[in-house]
Amino acid sequence: MRQRANPGLFAAATLAVATTIASAAPGCGLPLGRELLVPPVTLTPADAIVVLGNRPPRGPDGSVAPETARRVRRGVALFDEGLAPRLVVTGGPAPGGGTEAEVMSAYARSLGVPAGAILEERASRDTVENARLSFDLLCPPGARCLRRVIVVTSPYHLRRARRLFACAGFEVQAASTELVDDAGYQATFTAYEYAVGLAGAVSDPCGRARPDR
Repeated sequence: MRQRANPGLFAAATLAVATTIASAAPGCGLPLGRELLVPPVTLTPADAIVVLGNRPPRGPDGSVAPETARRVRRGVALFDEGLAPRLVVTGGPAPGGGTEAEVMSAYARSLGVPAGAILEERASRDTVENARLSFDLLCPPGARCLRRVIVVTSPYHLRRARRLFACAGFEVQAASTELVDDAGYQATFTAYEYAVGLAGAVSDPCGRARPDR
């Protein structure tokens, strides 16, 4: 059985990091947690664009949540540029029913992506499982492995996501959504990523991202 991060340790780490960041004053108009951001690169054609889900995928009014919408729009823009013939949306059960992947797929179709070009991974609960289950979807035993992917997620999440998809066995390029110009947003995401990093010191996320074969 694969081990998951200790919830108590994760909660304590999140609180510690959030407190540190909240007490730090931003300087020179630069974003908080900028050391976590990945510099943009020129992307090359891939087998698939993989858009990572975010929970909850819907807002209180039932519309697509802003973070989820930003990720899907970025993935669709890359698809429209012709960088890959497939758009993978990955994310499991969502509050209120359904899955993150289904919400993202419907939104991508509303933006003009043909249904036949979209693959849905509907079981993952975190980034580790996004990576491992996307590999199972794109590289099934006995079939051609669609290993070259462009991973799309938010700026603060991108470095960790890129690393875990490489651990799963992909050849990874990474593309982020736009950075939201809001200190609260930046502090929250920075705190979360640092807390996940601390928790990962004892949970071997790279090992858990590797497929069981």
